[in-house]
Amino acid sequence: MDSDILASMTAFARVAEQRSITGAAHALGVSPAAVSQTIRKLEARLGVRLFERTTRSVNLSEAGRAYWDRVAPLLAGLAEATEDLQVRASAPGGVLRITVSQAAGTLYIEPLLGDFARTHPHITLELAYQDQLVDIVQEGFDAGIRLGESLQRDMIAVPLTREFRLRTYASPGYLAARGVPQQPQDLLQHNCINFRMPTTGALYRWEFQERRRIVALAVGGTLVVNHWGAMLEAAAQGVGVCHAIPASAEPLVRAGRLVEVLARYSPAFPGLYFYHPRREQMPVKTRLFIDFLKARLPL
Repeated sequence: MDSDILASMTAFARVAEQRSITGAAHALGVSPAAVSQTIRKLEARLGVRLFERTTRSVNLSEAGRAYWDRVAPLLAGLAEATEDLQVRASAPGGVLRITVSQAAGTLYIEPLLGDFARTHPHITLELAYQDQLVDIVQEGFDAGIRLGESLQRDMIAVPLTREFRLRTYASPGYLAARGVPQQPQDLLQHNCINFRMPTTGALYRWEFQERRRIVALAVGGTLVVNHWGAMLEAAAQGVGVCHAIPASAEPLVRAGRLVEVLARYSPAFPGLYFYHPRREQMPVKTRLFIDFLKARLPL
């Protein structure tokens, strides 16, 4: 249905209800001349006369009554559908589908799930843990949570955390046996736990800051994983050196199972962002989730 015929049907319905060109024009917020022209064009398009006009009144013709019987339910259904969508958009409820990386979900979102459920019981939160980059529009997600350097283009991005610093860790036992690296190049003589990137399949090149520039180092070792939790646990067991986000390593550091090395070489990276498609009006459920996270995460 093209927009012209829908506008013509709406004008026809208002004239039929008001039995007046002037009354219909007032209801539509246009001039009587514009309504008259719309009705004439509709009648020409249909090839019938829809109204019997006199100097005092405008009444439906026989063809007009038949047309009204078909048009009225259709317009009522469209109005009801529009109102229903407007209510849904303004109500804090419904299903909110979010794609989130494994580390972000485990470290930052999972600890807040109970609080969110109690705060917003009418929102059904669906989390999809995906380290690979996805097209959130094509995949049917409302939004995503990723590191700032991994965001889709043409998205609205809202910062959730401060910047990250990747840090280097090993167990006390490993360092006692193999020695403490003093500079990044020393890692070439150590057993390093490599991380295979889920997005590209390539091994992550460890990055360090030296003399105000970022240096990428290809390290070697006897273990390769694609999950940060396995990498940290292996390092804590003395397998080798690992490169990780401090928030993920902190429990093992507190427990004395990991020790940080090369601290002064740690580079900074953009933190976590909540990103979503550009819309004229953001759904209330999305706004509530953003506000909830921003109030609780360390920005």
